[in-house]
Order: sequence, then structure tokens, then C-alpha cells
Amino acid sequence: MLVDEIDAVDWAAIPTPRLRVPRVGREVPEWFDLPSPAPGLRALARATTIPAVAEAASLLAGSALLWEHMGAVFPAAVAAAPFLLRIAEREYVHARDAALGLLSDMLCSYPFADYNRVRVPDGSTPALCCAVAEAIRSRRDFLLTLGKPGKRLLALCDEHWRFEIREVVRDGADVIALGYLSGSLPSSGPAGELHHNDGLTALDALAPEYPLDGDTPEACLRIAGAAAGGHCGPGGIILPAACGLRIH
Repeated sequence: MLVDEIDAVDWAAIPTPRLRVPRVGREVPEWFDLPSPAPGLRALARATTIPAVAEAASLLAGSALLWEHMGAVFPAAVAAAPFLLRIAEREYVHARDAALGLLSDMLCSYPFADYNRVRVPDGSTPALCCAVAEAIRSRRDFLLTLGKPGKRLLALCDEHWRFEIREVVRDGADVIALGYLSGSLPSSGPAGELHHNDGLTALDALAPEYPLDGDTPEACLRIAGAAAGGHCGPGGIILPAACGLRIH
């Protein structure tokens, strides 16, 4: 059951910052640990009334998942995203809407410095927002069945694009990379970060070599200059540099 799977996660092992709250009349601020998101996820998975949904969403918006009042998101969001997507499959529309709203908040909130990246199974270390966006895109077909709410969430994912390199060709100082694009590449020639086996390499500018076709994920990008060096090859992943700089 979903609740059992939520409980099986070692939430305490996920790196989470401590928050500091100034206290009136005290010289030393009070530090406190964020509560686990597990109780809120369990409650939302079980909720069958509007008050129960509201209480569960409130728990999650003040936990190691999100601190809504600061607009902050934490690494547990990556582990929680698949559960929220499954909660969104519930027939109870209010639980679904709350799950979609939390996923939207996770994409739009900012992480703390030193807690803004996670390691994912493919070995890359994307920004939190990009990891959450990838989890959401993996349920694209389901989200499209929800109509406008699902489409709005997918649209938020577009700026957290991801390009998987399949093949590269050298063209003078530039590199032409063929592969698969998820999301929408800005027309302004965005900076990127290349994730590879040896770590991460900054890329100054990316541009489509040919017009992008929205009906297919296949794309061909020109990587300006020699910044990619010998790291740009099949299996590499390029993510938006701007997402890696999103911090509180």
C-alpha cells in the first residue's frame, strides 16, 4: 500500500538544513529541526474530507518537504514527488488538487545553499527543481488526462529542461550534440551544465542547430566554444545552469 511505501523511506537520512528563527528578547536565535513529511503524506493519502486534506497539506507545507512561509524547498521533495503523483491519481478530487498544488510549490520554491542538489540514479546531481520536474514528466501521460491542472503543472516543468546526449560531432571549436530534449529550451541561448562521469562542466551557450519540432523529443544542439572539452559525449546530460544557481 502507498502508506507502507511512504513509511519505508528513511526520511531522517535525507540531508535537511536546520532553520533558525529569531526570538524577541533573546540574543541567540532558536534553531529547530524540520518535521518529517511522512505524517503529512500519510494523511493526504488517506484523506476523504476537505478538512482532512487541508490539515495534511498544512503539515506538508511546514515540513522537511516545504517551508511555505519562506518559499523554501528541501531535498526530501525529490523523494516525495512520486508519492504526491500517486496521490494525484486518487478519485478524491480535493486530495488530487492538493497534491498538484504541492508539486507546483516544490518547482517554484528555492532551496538553501548546500542543499540545492541531489544525486539521482543516473549519476547526475541536478538542482532540486530539475529532479522534481523529471519525476513529474515521467507521469506526463497521466497528467494530460487531468486536463488543465495537469497541463499547468507540466508547463511549469518546461523551464527545467533536460537534454540527453546520444551522439556528438565536432565543428571547429563548437560541438554539435544530437539527443533527446525534455522541456523547452529558451531561444536566448541559455547557459547549461553538463553532467558526466567526472562531475559537472559549465557550458556558456546552447542553441538549436535546427528548428525544434515539438512533436518529437529528438533535438540537435550547438554547444558554443570548447568548454565541454572531452566530457561532451554519449550519455552526458545537460541541464539549465540557472536552476543550479537557485538558492535562498
